[in-house]
Amino acid sequence: MMKNCLISIGAAKYNMGSQMLLRGIVQILKENEAEYIAVSSADINAGDSLDIPFADKYIPRQFGWTKCWLILKFNAAINRFLPFLREFWTRIQCFPLISEFYNYDTIIFVAADNYDYNNRKNILDVLTSFAVAQKNKPTVVLYDFSITDKNITKYLKATCAKADILSARDSLSFNNLIKADIDKNLYLIPDPAFIVSPLRTALPNELEGKKFVCVNLSSLVTGRTGGKNAFAVLKAYETLMRGILSREDLNILLIPHVMRGADLKVLKILFEKFKNTNRVFLISDESLNGPQLKYIISKSEFFIGARTHATIAAYSSCVPTLVLGYSIKSLGIAQDLFGSYEDYVVNLKILQGNTDILAQKFDLLYSKRATIKKRLEQIMPQYVQNAKNIGKIIADFRK
Repeated sequence: MMKNCLISIGAAKYNMGSQMLLRGIVQILKENEAEYIAVSSADINAGDSLDIPFADKYIPRQFGWTKCWLILKFNAAINRFLPFLREFWTRIQCFPLISEFYNYDTIIFVAADNYDYNNRKNILDVLTSFAVAQKNKPTVVLYDFSITDKNITKYLKATCAKADILSARDSLSFNNLIKADIDKNLYLIPDPAFIVSPLRTALPNELEGKKFVCVNLSSLVTGRTGGKNAFAVLKAYETLMRGILSREDLNILLIPHVMRGADLKVLKILFEKFKNTNRVFLISDESLNGPQLKYIISKSEFFIGARTHATIAAYSSCVPTLVLGYSIKSLGIAQDLFGSYEDYVVNLKILQGNTDILAQKFDLLYSKRATIKKRLEQIMPQYVQNAKNIGKIIADFRK
């Protein structure tokens, strides 16, 4: 039985996707009789709260001074050129978290896509080493992987060999781990954000009683990470939105999912281009939480977006969804839901040569909307139940 559980995740303060993931796993642990749950996030400081139901304590992952730009550059240099120093340096930086490990019988590290960015020795490799070395021998879980085969390093293989339980959130990532001989106590478990219920909130007054399409765009695909694609992405979205508005019964609601301007700064560009139509609206309130955003998404006729957990909010609400994909997670989740991702995910790279593709794929989505909705309604109850299986797996391991 789980008694004291610690969950460690990357940035979850302003990223509603990470918060929804956390809300889901905390709920699952509580349903499996966990008595005390602590949450650690890379972007919270001492005294911060993420307001996640059932979380009993919040622990910073590292000292505040580690977030200064010079230290971040130093981290990048160590990661690239001096990975043998990673353990020593991580012990210093992450002392607030590492010093808590001995208090918990279950430690869950959210892998998500943290391994899928060409890291050599990942911080999770080091934290896992410290966790498994605790004298009280906690159950150590590496949870919710999304990963391509090229990013499975020797360090990751060594880390997975140390962990007690591994899970991948999509079959493509699961199969990549299997092919790399990472199969000890490995499970295919959907992302826990699928289980989180929406929380009723107000829709924009202008949309009450009207049909609308939720549209999300991320600075991740137009900014520093995918800056070279910015022109193509914006042009593709403009073409898409014109196509949506050509249907007189549909309006558009632009909706962010990562706050502090990360999504709004690009959504505002689109809003300015279309605001005079009086049929395009923008959610600019960054105080809305993940369940509230899910409620808004659940009321839409269609969802088109780049943020993975925003698409999860749509899928789990049985809303026909088109994804602008930039990593294996979007491909894998769509394939698991529909048997193929071809009609449901547009790869970011394709937009460079075809800025009409999003609009074309939306036309297909529109024509198949009844079939897609029925498919999601049929499979979602079992898919949500499968996401909850991780709780029993961890609880049984503790017996």
